[in-house]
Amino acid sequence: MAALYIQAEGGGPAWQVWPVPDAVPPGTVREGASYLFELRDSDDALAADLLIDDAPVEALRSREPRKARWRWQPGFHAGMVEAALRVPGIGTRRFEVTTDPDLRKLTRDDFDAMVREVLEDTFALFSLSAFRKGIARQPGNRPPPLARLEFLRSRADAIVATVEAIARAPRHYLRAEDITVPAHRATRATGPEIIRSFRSGVIRTETVTPSRLPAALKGRLPAHITLRQRRNSVDIPEHRQIKACLRSWSAWLGGVAELLAKAGATDDPEIVTTAGSWAVRAWRVARRLNDVAAAGFMNEVGEGPALLRMSSLFRNDPLYQRFYRLWQEMNLGLAALFGDFLNMPLARTYELYELWCFLRLLRAAVEEYGATGVDLSNLFLGEASGGVTIAAGAITVPIGGDRVLCFQRQYREYWVEDSREGSFSRTMVPDVVLAGRDLGGPERRVIVLDAKYRINDGLNDALNSIHTYRDALVQEVASGRTEGIVTAAYLLTPHMPAGLKTDFKDTPVPGRLFHPEYREKFRFGAVTLRPGMSGEELRTCLQTIVADAGAGA
Repeated sequence: MAALYIQAEGGGPAWQVWPVPDAVPPGTVREGASYLFELRDSDDALAADLLIDDAPVEALRSREPRKARWRWQPGFHAGMVEAALRVPGIGTRRFEVTTDPDLRKLTRDDFDAMVREVLEDTFALFSLSAFRKGIARQPGNRPPPLARLEFLRSRADAIVATVEAIARAPRHYLRAEDITVPAHRATRATGPEIIRSFRSGVIRTETVTPSRLPAALKGRLPAHITLRQRRNSVDIPEHRQIKACLRSWSAWLGGVAELLAKAGATDDPEIVTTAGSWAVRAWRVARRLNDVAAAGFMNEVGEGPALLRMSSLFRNDPLYQRFYRLWQEMNLGLAALFGDFLNMPLARTYELYELWCFLRLLRAAVEEYGATGVDLSNLFLGEASGGVTIAAGAITVPIGGDRVLCFQRQYREYWVEDSREGSFSRTMVPDVVLAGRDLGGPERRVIVLDAKYRINDGLNDALNSIHTYRDALVQEVASGRTEGIVTAAYLLTPHMPAGLKTDFKDTPVPGRLFHPEYREKFRFGAVTLRPGMSGEELRTCLQTIVADAGAGA
């Protein structure tokens, strides 16, 4: 029987990933390493193809006709990837592989956090702009970008897990019900219930003597008696709202899946496009949400609005509180927000990290320097359909006074610029530039920040970029000479330094780049910027950058 195995390229145990996956121990598949996939005992091994996240994996020559081999290098990637094995006669078989982080750094949860914070920052900044378009929810006639689909899929997994946890012990209340039964079945009817039943229905007279009824009834008894019963019920407003939200999300994702299926349609059944594969994933998520809305205690829950209203249950119960937070995050993911930065898979997270750094710092700058003088007209682009697109290239945002924050500003050769400010070698595009006066001093300063989605030794290679920016960005003065314009240059990275010595000279790279004395002395180094940082931490980070840039002046 054909089976697919994964093994470290350097040797070691092999683990089956298809058709019956083994329980791979955590840490077996790590980012930054190299692995071999091997298809064994297949008559069509030489014609088989392997794709990961819709990209073909490097095929290797096999000496055996019933074996096929591929080399896979996860790179800077931690989280779940989707693989597809295509074998003639069998078709396409899909499975998942989870890669673990090499060290403490950005993982799939951090990717989700970045998307959420990009959306949160966008909403916060959007409220300061002149736009008055509604972007609460994207209409179902346009496929959402890939990053938002990644985000929604991960939130859906968390939602299903939360609802299943709630189902193990759902909140309920005692509910009173009136049940009308024939008199001969009301063996436990109370006196008040019998008396109330005289008010309606047929009254029968007893013909048997002596009477078996109490004397007070005078031989009369209602044909039907209404009994008051109490029973546990889970049909509470919170459950009705949860059920409606699950069905609403399922319907929306189902519509998106249909759009993606049309966009990814192809005449060749062996070709699976990105849109087509995402259509399958969206249908799968929609089905899971719909199934959980109809399973277990949800069968006893009635209809309600697809809108959660804060209540004591959502405020105090940990599980219901978690669902409320996930509902808020799903609303962010469903917003009519577009942009090139969102059209990327998890493997290109470094591009999202660059824009994330810019928006995080922009929001921190607005809080630090105030909203007066902030002009966001270059950041948002309105659409006729009511959506909003974030401009993701060559953005300059005034943030009060003479200060500006730029994203991917282009510095051309200085002699072709009217300001006589630019590069003396080639066009350069730093990720983030903070420039202007009142940045640690009265004179104008230019602080270059280069976002690098790297840690550890990878930061050593990234140093070349900020060295280049600091040395090559100049301005021409009245005498015709050129002077450097970069006051300070720093890397923005998710790396968390450890083991900093008292003297930066005793601290090895990359930890030395984060040493406060090193940054102050050379106005050069690195700053940690990670998903999940609070607003106060971001403001502190911005204050540190500005203070270091002015320390050696």
